[in-house]
Amino acid sequence: MTNIVERKRPIGSVIGSILSYIVFITWTLITIIPLGWMFYSSFKSNEELTRDIYALPHDLFNNYDDEYVVVAPSLNIVPDYDTKTDTRERLIIESTTISPTRRLMMHFRVKEDLPSEIAGRQPGDIVVVNELPDKMQKTIHRKTIWFNYRSAIQRAGLGGKFINSIIYAGVSTFLIVIFGCMIAFAISKMQFKMLSRIVVGIIGLGYLLSINSVIIPLFLLLSSVGLTDTHLGIILVYVAFGMPLSVLLSTQFMRGLPSSLVESAYIDGATAFRTFWSIIIPMTVPVIITISIISALGIWNEFLLVLVLSSSDFTKSLPVGVYSFTSLTSQQLGWQLAALVIATIPVMVVYFSFNKQITKGVVAGAVKG
Repeated sequence: MTNIVERKRPIGSVIGSILSYIVFITWTLITIIPLGWMFYSSFKSNEELTRDIYALPHDLFNNYDDEYVVVAPSLNIVPDYDTKTDTRERLIIESTTISPTRRLMMHFRVKEDLPSEIAGRQPGDIVVVNELPDKMQKTIHRKTIWFNYRSAIQRAGLGGKFINSIIYAGVSTFLIVIFGCMIAFAISKMQFKMLSRIVVGIIGLGYLLSINSVIIPLFLLLSSVGLTDTHLGIILVYVAFGMPLSVLLSTQFMRGLPSSLVESAYIDGATAFRTFWSIIIPMTVPVIITISIISALGIWNEFLLVLVLSSSDFTKSLPVGVYSFTSLTSQQLGWQLAALVIATIPVMVVYFSFNKQITKGVVAGAVKG
């Protein structure tokens, strides 16, 4: 009979594993809990957030018993319908619980669709949601739940800023990848050793600079050439600051590729440009994906550059739109949180969809060569 002796793990190894799990779980909670709080708090009214910032949302969901006060038409009330094409008389009501007297939670109900007793109420009278017809109750209920998101999109023009962020991230990332790979190809596979060292040194120096440290010279430079408050000016700056990472990662990766492939292409009569597009680019897909994701996420979340260089809504990006809800006189926390959720969801989708490719590309770019 064979005796099986079980080896006991050293006590130091067990303690190390426990500490590793504790750190990992703690870090995960530190990351996830704020995201969860931001999401559920985006469905809370400004008054709720002021009363208890950690409580679960209530006012925007339990709204069938909400009271609305009838108000008279005035210049500071903006209808949600076209007054020129739709001339039907409406009963204007404003919430007494959500942003009362601020003309933010307003509903314009067609009087002919209302019971005569409710349609005849005068300014100052109270209307309870559950007194209205079922269809109107459901409409008000839905609009109340999504109040923060509707306000964030409509009042801050987040739709246009969202498109601007896509333009900045998409165009800048494309140029960063293409130019970075071209420079990396020249450095790693062409016979310009001394020049390559100088270029790598200059690019490495550029990697040490940040937008924050040179924002004033950048503003003065772009002002002198008329590129402030333009998409082109902002994209050029993003490309310039994204190039060092792209070049360094691509160079390390390409140095690990067999030079015989390039030499064979030249023997077969391929030009340097054809060799780059047909051989190098397909083989550097892992690092290209990594550079694209890192650059796009960084540009998507960037705030200071657009804040300084953009003076009109036409060129402002999503992070600046989120900041616009804060002022010296008031702060719309609910709208700001809803805007943050809108800005965060694309980032999370991209990251969770490509996190394996990011890891593979970083490892490949660091190990090869």
